[in-house]
Amino acid sequence: MTRTPRLRATLSTAAGLLLAAGSAHAVDFTGYFRAGPGGTTDGGVSRACYALQGGTSGMKYRLGNECDIYGEFQLAQGFKKDGIDYKVVLMTDYWNPHSDADDAKHMRLAQMYAEAKGFDFAPEATVWAGKERGRRGDVHIVDTYFTEMAGIGAGIKGLALGPGKLGVAYYTNDKDNNQRPGHRGNVEYVDLPTNPGGTLNFFGTVTKSQFSGGTNGWGLTAKHVQEKLFGSSLNNVLWVQYAQGSAGLNSNFGNQTDTSAAKKFRIVESVNFQQGAWGGMGMLLWANEKDNAGKATVSTSIGGRVSYGVTRNFKLLTEAGVSQYKPDGGQRARLTKVTFAPTLSTGPGLMDRPEFRLYVTHAKWNKAAGNVTGEPGYDGQTSGTSFGAQVEVWF
Repeated sequence: MTRTPRLRATLSTAAGLLLAAGSAHAVDFTGYFRAGPGGTTDGGVSRACYALQGGTSGMKYRLGNECDIYGEFQLAQGFKKDGIDYKVVLMTDYWNPHSDADDAKHMRLAQMYAEAKGFDFAPEATVWAGKERGRRGDVHIVDTYFTEMAGIGAGIKGLALGPGKLGVAYYTNDKDNNQRPGHRGNVEYVDLPTNPGGTLNFFGTVTKSQFSGGTNGWGLTAKHVQEKLFGSSLNNVLWVQYAQGSAGLNSNFGNQTDTSAAKKFRIVESVNFQQGAWGGMGMLLWANEKDNAGKATVSTSIGGRVSYGVTRNFKLLTEAGVSQYKPDGGQRARLTKVTFAPTLSTGPGLMDRPEFRLYVTHAKWNKAAGNVTGEPGYDGQTSGTSFGAQVEVWF
């Protein structure tokens, strides 16, 4: 392509600005998305996915059970100037609960922040500010972050302190779902070695709502990460979490009108492994969450996904999960879901991506669970079968 003199001048100016700002690294483009069509054996419903409408977060087993389309796309540019390494990050994401993704209103700015490292007072620490989501800890098969410090804020992390690393951050909640402001502080002390291959991490949260009827809260999470459990290929993550008032169990805001009577406690155990052609991930969850009246809802969930690499690019996936919750004085709601999915992939491992899947999902639930699909065609039903295709990729 022939460049015009004006274009050459523009490119030269842009290059000069980059050089003036300091030496730049290559732009890093990363992202994730999932999408695909589906159907049901019930002719009156085009798509259906199955999840309990009550209880704690993290009880929806996702394989062959995602009716939405979701993507996130991130640009990051690193620089180095006068001994300081810094980076700017921009991420957009898109979510639509339906498979026809043509609605621009579901696009949003997910992250926009800058961070820097190498300051003389603490060269090992990273300073950041902006809209950011960090220190995330998830269980992939239920697509849930059990720790996630997200929002508009500023902080410092990675400060060497004894055997671990200290981080402190402040976030403002300019708008919750009801357009109400609040403030949140997070403290973390992470990467404490406990045993060979094991580390312990602590996350503390305090919240203060800034509106009439708003409440305060606090929470604490301990997370132990163990690699190569008992010398095997098994990796283990254990969360023990407590929160009360307007603090959430996941180190974020909770309900900003919850009083100190609203006490939440949760234990999550997650394992994963890859041994030859076999891979797997499992989760065991228990939670007890009280509302402002002191009435408790107890939730439990157990499930897992197993993969078997038939060839380098073809694997078989199966996933099963049983979740239930019981409100104080109410009936126990229960959902069981099973999926089988032959899959094409770039590799035989459980977490190799992209994956192109065909799937069949069957679910059963009791009357107390209500309509677990949200689709009118399932009112009064207690079972359903779905099928479809899906791509999932991170890059």
